[in-house]
Amino acid sequence: MMTMTADMHAIERRLEDWLFRLRVRDALLWSVRGLMGGLAAGLGLALMARLRPLLPVPALALFSLSLMLAGFALAAALAYFWPRPRLVAARYFDRLFGLAERTSTALELARAPIANAPDWMVRDQWADAATFARSVNPAKRLPFRVDRRDILLLLILGNVLALAIFLPNPQQALLAQQLAVQEAIQEQIEQIKAIREEILNNPNLTDAQKEELTKPLDEAQQALEEGDLTQEQAVQVLTEAQEQLQAQADSEAQAQADALQQAGEGLSQNATTQSAGEALSSGDLQSAADALSNLDLSQLSEAERQALADKLEQTAQALQDTNPETAAQLQAAADALQSGDTAAAQAALDAAAQSISQTASDAAQAQAASNAAGDVSNAQRAVATAGSDGQQANNNGGQDGQGNGNNGNGDGNGNGNGNGDGNGNGNGNGNGNGDGNGNGSGQGDGQGQGTGGGSGGTSSYEEIYTPYGIDGGGDDVNLDTSGNPEGDLVGEGNVGPQNDGDVTVPYVDVLPGYTDAAYEAIDSGDYPANLSDVIRQYFSSLQP
Repeated sequence: MMTMTADMHAIERRLEDWLFRLRVRDALLWSVRGLMGGLAAGLGLALMARLRPLLPVPALALFSLSLMLAGFALAAALAYFWPRPRLVAARYFDRLFGLAERTSTALELARAPIANAPDWMVRDQWADAATFARSVNPAKRLPFRVDRRDILLLLILGNVLALAIFLPNPQQALLAQQLAVQEAIQEQIEQIKAIREEILNNPNLTDAQKEELTKPLDEAQQALEEGDLTQEQAVQVLTEAQEQLQAQADSEAQAQADALQQAGEGLSQNATTQSAGEALSSGDLQSAADALSNLDLSQLSEAERQALADKLEQTAQALQDTNPETAAQLQAAADALQSGDTAAAQAALDAAAQSISQTASDAAQAQAASNAAGDVSNAQRAVATAGSDGQQANNNGGQDGQGNGNNGNGDGNGNGNGNGDGNGNGNGNGNGNGDGNGNGSGQGDGQGQGTGGGSGGTSSYEEIYTPYGIDGGGDDVNLDTSGNPEGDLVGEGNVGPQNDGDVTVPYVDVLPGYTDAAYEAIDSGDYPANLSDVIRQYFSSLQP
């Protein structure tokens, strides 16, 4: 093989320079096209976000930017590092620079010389190829510029993408609500875990009671953690958990515990049962049960036994309606003491202690269930109102200053000012006296106290006749339906233009306010306990 000359080395260096410039030129060209591809992908994503809730605007912009950069980098890297065999590149440059295959021939001769070819001919060919290679101006044939059409398309795609992302999009409101609901669900999962932990750490509950109380919480937590729940489904899960817990909140057990606590005052007045009575009065039923079972009646004098019997009998009578089982056991102990049978009295007191202990356990479970049900109810409300804070705030703002005047009598038409509880709206001629401020209306005399917007005071009114009183009494008024033009004239006057009734308010705008008011009334005890679940289910069913 013939040794390469300086001319051949010059050709190799020129070829390396051309190849590097080609790689840079292609990387620049294709990076712009990769950027366009990223913009097109981002535009497709932005258009999808206008058809369904997909991503919030900041995330959508960031994701689109990531696609643009990824397209730019990927295209530039592929173009620069794309494999280019040296001989293939030499033939390309020969065509591009008009070298008439001089460079590619020089490479072929260097790699595989022609058999019997004289050395001088090879050297002359390399020298000729080197001479023409040095005369090439690569900047002219391999310029670093981008096609104007690519730039124009890039600008169009960029502007359209910006419009698609930042123009108002109704799907963003839905997405914000969905994100708020999911955030609320995650918060309530943590709340359920806290409720469960509180139950497990309750020393007054047995293991069986803890298992029974935590079962609906575990089921609700599992259902919420599975994800992909709609707001209605999450509310339903929490509603079912709240109902199951509420079913364990035995009101009778709590009533029995309250009755025992009240009965403790009487027992605390007797020296023998003072400790048990004080424990009952403080609500520590288990300690009271232990104190009763630890009494040693054999050490009592006759007078002490009789005094204890009287006190037990009084306590039994006080518990007869609320806790007949404990009352019967205390009465049996009193009877046994009066007859001098201390052993039977001790056995009856032990039975009463066991009954009190069971009541304590049942009351603890009922209280824990009631507390857990209330906490789950709050969680349900948080999920149900998630995403509607803005609407609720608007509704509350629109309702500020409104109220109902409850104190005072009278309804009518006309004009007048009066005072009452809150604000009342209407027309009427009448007198109203009271403390506070308010706008009201009424016919007749009425007094009331209240607060509200407006001014208070006294105004005169003109009495008008109404055929019915408050109690529904009075004379019937019959209208002539025969169409007789000679009939009595009831009234006449100009009829003003009528309202077409086009004013409407979507119920979803007012529902949060009514829901909160109802739940607050339930929590404050304004509704009977047996109706609270019905009211919660009703408002849950109204959620859109």
